Amino acid sequence: MNAYIITGTSSGIGNSLARNLLSGREGVISISRNENTGLNRLAETNNSFFRHFTFDLSQTDKLPELMDSIFKSLQDVNPERISLINNAGTIEPIGPSGKMDATRIKIHHKTNLIAPAVLINEFIRFTRPLKISKSILNISSGAAHNPYAGWSNYCASKAGLDMLTKSIAIEQSSEEFPVRIISLAPGIVETPMQEKIRATSAGQFPMRNKFIDLYNNHRLSNPDEVAGKIIPLIFSDHPASGTFSDLRNL
Repeated sequence: MNAYIITGTSSGIGNSLARNLLSGREGVISISRNENTGLNRLAETNNSFFRHFTFDLSQTDKLPELMDSIFKSLQDVNPERISLINNAGTIEPIGPSGKMDATRIKIHHKTNLIAPAVLINEFIRFTRPLKISKSILNISSGAAHNPYAGWSNYCASKAGLDMLTKSIAIEQSSEEFPVRIISLAPGIVETPMQEKIRATSAGQFPMRNKFIDLYNNHRLSNPDEVAGKIIPLIFSDHPASGTFSDLRNL
């Protein structure tokens, strides 16, 4: 059995990843603010290892304690391979700088960048003694490399996540049993985040109509199909550690 620690499993890509893996009788450790009872039922049906941790990732000071609990839950499992998937993220607040709430900006960066950085730190610390395949997948975005008016925080947090990926890959290259780490943009996927984007005003996000058109023309990817393409990449040699890739080009 492989073990996958996945953030943001209540909906969207995270939910699809967890369901796909549990259906294959893989081990899943779920982290989200809201419990997904469907995952519990699926795990019981398939006799799959599953643990859920209800947690708000913006509470970054408590993340080391969370990871300690997660790895204690894995002590009797002895997975053949282990992965951390930093999938959870927020697009809010959307709007031009100078018109946003400061508290919401702080929560955004804690959720999108600080939480993954701390989770990665703890994952590497806990798995360093393990002589098995270890992998980290950071869900990024094309917005990490293309600025959008109204998305300054989202673009910045995803760009930071990509640089974190590159730097940690260099650090791990000298380890005897290194952690492979990649950033992956999944494309434009029909998730609750897209619903929030379409619900914004043009004043908040000038490119809003583009995303409405993509939705109306059925050009958004299905999260289940996206998850099916992501999973084979998690323990693969391609893409190379430290790289950013767009799933649509793989």
